[in-house]
Amino acid sequence: MIELIILFILSFLPVIILGYYTYSQDREKEPKRMLIKLFFGGLVSALLTIIFSIILRMIFPNFNYNFEQLNPIQLIFYTFIMISLVEELSKFIITYLISYHNKEYDQLYDMIVYSVFVSLGFAWIENLIYILDGGISIAISRFLFAVPTHTSVAIFMGYYLSLSKLYDISNNKKLRIKNLGYSILIPTILHGIYDYLAYSNHYILVYFFFIFTCLLFLRAHKKLKQMSLDRTILITKYCPNCGSELKNNNTCKKCNIKISK
Repeated sequence: MIELIILFILSFLPVIILGYYTYSQDREKEPKRMLIKLFFGGLVSALLTIIFSIILRMIFPNFNYNFEQLNPIQLIFYTFIMISLVEELSKFIITYLISYHNKEYDQLYDMIVYSVFVSLGFAWIENLIYILDGGISIAISRFLFAVPTHTSVAIFMGYYLSLSKLYDISNNKKLRIKNLGYSILIPTILHGIYDYLAYSNHYILVYFFFIFTCLLFLRAHKKLKQMSLDRTILITKYCPNCGSELKNNNTCKKCNIKISK
């Protein structure tokens, strides 16, 4: 029983540390109810991942999912599509649905917080599954690498979602869509590289794994600090009746009324 409690604590500890650090960099703190909603949204994204994985297994029924038996080309498909794309798409959907049009989203850094908390919800449930099966050694490994990687790629997702929001407000549809695409593509690529290096049995790639993770963490942290210092205010207004985002001369299309300034 004591060992089970220790493993549970170890599964949650990196989530608390990284979540608190990300939250602490926010100059205007987000409501705690919003953070809780995002974290549990991350748990839902884990469920979405399972659903998407089942669908892909139905599409590719003959694909070997034992990564130790995959050749390099199959491993690329497995890590970049079956794992990275599925997971990042699931987290993107939840992050977007909960926060992109939320009235609390009024500064660029906010989206970094939102995407990280969704990612941490996902990382925690994944952590718990792996740690209960693998024990303390797996807990330490995931503390140092897996959870920080989830957080790092979430920072990039939040960064591009923030740019998308800026272009959305300025009515630049082309750049809005472009950055929405980047908010899925860049995390998927980074996550896929991490997984490919981690799952590869080639000893030389182990060195590249450590180099890549160090560079990823440093770059993500730099991006986080950069965004936390940005004072850009997202001038976004919402309908007091239904909460929909106002566009086109403060008109709410849903309620079909014009809101005075």
